[in-house]
Amino acid sequence: MELSVTDFGKFKVIKPSGRIDWENARTLDMEIHRIIDEGFYNIVFNLDEVTFICSGGIGALAYNLNKVKRKGGAIYIVSSNDYINYIFETLKFNIVFEGFYYKTFEEFTAEALENDKSVP
Repeated sequence: MELSVTDFGKFKVIKPSGRIDWENARTLDMEIHRIIDEGFYNIVFNLDEVTFICSGGIGALAYNLNKVKRKGGAIYIVSSNDYINYIFETLKFNIVFEGFYYKTFEEFTAEALENDKSVP
């Protein structure tokens, strides 16, 4: 798995690519914890280039969703990836992330720009 992290206004955008297996899920979880410890509570996951995600990867997203919600933030999911969308729909995570689940990054940015003046 490769992982890039970028800033987008008040959002941190995490874009993993490749396989999120058990070991990579732990790496992803540690990165999320690092971002939260830095004081960022609005995290966007662009999952377009993920080819596999294990239960640990999905668990890292769900666990940290509750963590950032307690701080007044949110986790946003962006995925035009048929595999990811199938997994999320099958496990009903599209409902867990309802209102925070976008098919494209452009769709997310349009809403973010509309609702947040800190976005460039």
